[in-house]
Amino acid sequence: MRAAAVIVAGGAGTRFGGPVRKQYLHVGGEPVLLRAIRPFLQHPRISAVVVVLPADDVADPPPWLADLSIRIVRGGAERGDSVLAGLAAVDEDVDRVLIHDGARPFVSAGVIDRVLDAEGGAIAAVPVTDTIQQVDASGVILHTPDRAALWQAQTPQGFARAGILDAYRRAAEDGVAATDDAALYARYIGPVRVVMGAYDNFKVTRPEDLLIAEALAKGLTQSQQG
Repeated sequence: MRAAAVIVAGGAGTRFGGPVRKQYLHVGGEPVLLRAIRPFLQHPRISAVVVVLPADDVADPPPWLADLSIRIVRGGAERGDSVLAGLAAVDEDVDRVLIHDGARPFVSAGVIDRVLDAEGGAIAAVPVTDTIQQVDASGVILHTPDRAALWQAQTPQGFARAGILDAYRRAAEDGVAATDDAALYARYIGPVRVVMGAYDNFKVTRPEDLLIAEALAKGLTQSQQG
């Protein structure tokens, strides 16, 4: 089986504000996006890596991307547009493709392996540990789901290349938008299962997430040095 990875980093990072997109911010001395890419480049079962950047950055990408063995493609207005662009750039002889958020800098080889080893569609996820409340528009609780059946989706999410590409193309034709790759695969192609992710495989979304990321990066550096 030949596998490839699509790293989606085409967003503007508007929740952070400021002049630097969140995927380019440094954590532990390295850009968030570089940390997200490296585990796939180093993984022996991943044969190619496609990185989707904001349209404005493709002509002049950050210099630290220049020496990496990656293919850079232009992202779109929405995440789905960026994923579709990345999938279209994957070689046709690839059997399985893993889609990963460029703002998740701590994915491990073990998580990648579990997604690769799963049959059909599969996503990394972790069991929900907090109580989740379903509320109405005014904030009144309507339902308290059993958290034993709830998992928090992560990436990578892995699928047959032809299947997920077909799902995204059909979604574009139907005007269906989704922020999760598994939702489209399940809608058009077939069932998706969860495999165990990792609680430190979180997405850097808000400025306060950088504090957690810095602590994790420091811990990883100390363990490697020790």
